[in-house]
This record gives sequence, C-alpha cells and structure tokens, in this order.
Amino acid sequence: MKRIKSALVSYGNPRDIATWSGVPFHMLRVLETRFDMALVVEKPWAGWFRPVGRVLKALTLRRFQYNTSAWFTRAAAAKTIARVKAAKPDVVFVVSSFSIAHTLTRDHRVINIADSTVRQMIGYYDSFTRSIAGGAKGADCIEARAISESFVSLYPSSWARESAINDYGATPDRALEIAWGANIEGRARAARSLPAGPLRLLFVGAEWERKGGPLAVAIAHELAGRGVPCQLDIVGQSAREMDGQAGTEAKRRADIIFHGFLRKGDAADSEKLDALFADATFFLLPTYAECFGIVFAEAASLGLPTISIATGGVTSAVRSDVTGMLLPSTASAAEFADAITAIISTPGRYTAMSQAAIDDARDRLNWDVWADAVEVVLRSRLALEVG
Repeated sequence: MKRIKSALVSYGNPRDIATWSGVPFHMLRVLETRFDMALVVEKPWAGWFRPVGRVLKALTLRRFQYNTSAWFTRAAAAKTIARVKAAKPDVVFVVSSFSIAHTLTRDHRVINIADSTVRQMIGYYDSFTRSIAGGAKGADCIEARAISESFVSLYPSSWARESAINDYGATPDRALEIAWGANIEGRARAARSLPAGPLRLLFVGAEWERKGGPLAVAIAHELAGRGVPCQLDIVGQSAREMDGQAGTEAKRRADIIFHGFLRKGDAADSEKLDALFADATFFLLPTYAECFGIVFAEAASLGLPTISIATGGVTSAVRSDVTGMLLPSTASAAEFADAITAIISTPGRYTAMSQAAIDDARDRLNWDVWADAVEVVLRSRLALEVG
C-alpha cells in the first residue's frame, strides 16, 4: 500500500527530544514508519520572530501578543509556508501550534494535533492565562480558524475533543480522541506486588503549585502520621528551590527526598528517573490543572498505579479505580491517604491495578497504537474525498 505523503511542523524542533517533553519527537518517530515524510520543519519561525515580537509587545505595554497575531505569525512563518508548499504533501501534521496551523489550512490538509484548546486553557492554566494577557481574542480567532479549516483535529482526551466540538463548532468526525503514549523506552514485563518495606510515592512535576506539590507533601505526612512508613521522591524541584516555599518544612524530613530536575536526554538523569519509577509503589501527582499528562502514560507503561485528581485530560489518561485512583479537586490530604490505604489493605487490588496499567499502556497509551489509528483515520478521510 502506497504511503501517504506528508510533512510535519511543530512549534519547536520535533527532532529535539527536549521539545515539549518529547511529544513531537515521539510522534515523528512513529509517523515516519507509516507515512512518506517528505518534509520535517526543524525551525518553523524566522529568526526575528521572537526578538521583534518581544519588542512590539513591550512597546504596546503587552497589548500586542506576537504569537497570537494572525498577520505576524503568518509573516514569521513565510519560509515554512513556502517549504511546505514546495514539498506538495497530501497532509501536513502540525503539532501543538495553532499559531502555525492557521497559516497552512488555506492550501493544505492540516492535521491539527493538540492537547487542549484556547478557550478551555484561559483561566485553567495560570501560566497560559498570564502569557496570553491582551492577546486572548487573537488567540481565540486563530484557534477557531485552525479547528474549522483543518482536515482533522486530533486530541488525546475527551476533555479537549469536547471543547473543539462545543466551543468551536467542530463536527464529531473532524475532532477525534486518540490517546498519546509514553515518552520513555522501558516497559513493565509483569505486574507489581506491594513491597515489604515503606511505601514509595513518586512525584514528577516542574510546576510545583499547579502540579499539587504541597498536597503531595501533605499526603506523605498524613500517611506517616497514621503509622504507614512512607517515602516521597520529588522530581522537578530541589530542596534549595523550595526555600521559602511549601517544601521548606518537608525538606527537613527524612521521608521527603528532592531529586531536582532530571532531563530525559541526559543518560545519567534518565537512568536515575528509571530507577525512581522502578522503586515506586504509586505515582502521586495531585495536579489541579492538566491537559493530558504524558507522565501518566509513562507510569502506566511501567505498571505503576497512579493517584491523581479528576481534572482536564487526566480523566482520559488514568482510568479511575482501574489503573489508579482519581479524586475530586476538593479532596484533602486525609482523603488521599484514605484512598491509598484502601488499596494497600488489599494487596490483590494493587496488583490488579498494576496489571491494568500495563494492559492500558500496551493497548491504548502507546505511540504505535496512536500512529496506527491516525493512519486509519487519514486513509478513510482521503478515500472519502476521492469517492
């Protein structure tokens, strides 16, 4: 069967594993095995895009948001637009960039890939809301164009897909949910059993407050206070960074260990992170706002049950009471501790959750499964055009 000729553009370099936690990197890797990838754009923007944009932003007292301006993004992407046109692809994958997608929909079948929409992000992620201040209207207009004019939009969660349909009027057949995979190589071979020693809780997150860092610490203390031996390993923060923050008291406790930021692209850091996942009993990330959370797929691939909050795309990444437990955003540390102790009080339930996570990572939270589904969708839609 002839491969579909395609091109891929991402907001950053998709060949760099550090771009957006490795999502474009892993997407590209599996797409290249199934599609005729005629073009991969590593530098989508002109060199002047950010420096000139920042100057204009400053001169207008932040009223001008260069990355949500239709004319400015189109001008800065002129070279990319020309390169894609010259490649003559059947489809163009645009990963996590409505700012680029809208510039290509006029002349190409754009596959708009994202984990959220502008409307649901405003007021949900504080960092996004602050960064887009003054440019929300422009961002919304660009997002609307990208969704309405794209050949198809692909999302990893029902949360994001429903926003595309309900907020932007996408038809259900052009806004699809296909779960994403893990950005690590390791896979669990067998389900985990509860360890004989202390519980090991693993927290991985760079945005301490949004990811629920203080709550994770409180949960560990709550368990310890109940006589449950517990160690919390924190990746993404260091004890030094916690000075004056919620972790100041925690860093003095022997059961709280800060490992700092670990880079997957660094061999030593990657090895350390692998060891932390291997030694963990639960993946604990009580995040208050999350579009999907690749790290949940990573935990599942290693057979590690997850404890988190039912918010955003987490409800698609984690199957509550099957591959882990999702509590409401109002849940207290005591309620989280109740959920954890309920699981460990029945060892067979823990092992069943671990096995369910492994199965879910094999059958659904898997980049190969994602790419297969994408190919089926695109072949079907292209056949409809011909028909």
